[in-house]
Amino acid sequence: MTMRTLVGVGCALMIVAATLGVARADDGDSDETAAARRAVIVLRILAYDRALATRSPGSEVIVFIVAGPDRRGRTERELWQAGFALLPNVKVGGRPVRAVAVDYDDAAKLDALAARQHPAAMIVTEGLGGAARALRDVAAARQVIAVSLREAEVRDGYAIGLVAGDKRDEIAINLEAARAEGARFGAGLLQLARIVDGRGPAP
Repeated sequence: MTMRTLVGVGCALMIVAATLGVARADDGDSDETAAARRAVIVLRILAYDRALATRSPGSEVIVFIVAGPDRRGRTERELWQAGFALLPNVKVGGRPVRAVAVDYDDAAKLDALAARQHPAAMIVTEGLGGAARALRDVAAARQVIAVSLREAEVRDGYAIGLVAGDKRDEIAINLEAARAEGARFGAGLLQLARIVDGRGPAP
């Protein structure tokens, strides 16, 4: 599957971010602009998934942004939401994208919501480490790609990480987790990403 359109933000932002080799945000960039860059990368990753239409059927490509009661997680979720808000007309595979804020307090509730809405991705914010096993189980059961900004969580079983490297933000992929979550990434993405080994389930 290829991405047909990414519109709604200035051309410079779109060109830089859509390369998947996006440099880390400059000091002059706002937090919202940095979040928009990351949001574009998430959507580009989804565009490389050949199983996207099967995993996430429907008229929209839905992305969950999941936070628990931790203030840090809610702040991170607000930034993700602001980033997606800067992409009002964005599309993946010809379908519009909708970011949905989700409060996590119970795995069964999240599972039921994912069963109803069929999200393509689930961005997991800070402060949910204690729920890692439950979140991984929901992601695998409902074929949802789990995304984190922390590489340790990717090694513990989330599929995708957008993590800080020496010179730029990097894409880290846990292939075992990605397969469990139903993704089938094209070679183009795998050549651009850094593959990380999983350590197995968190205790």
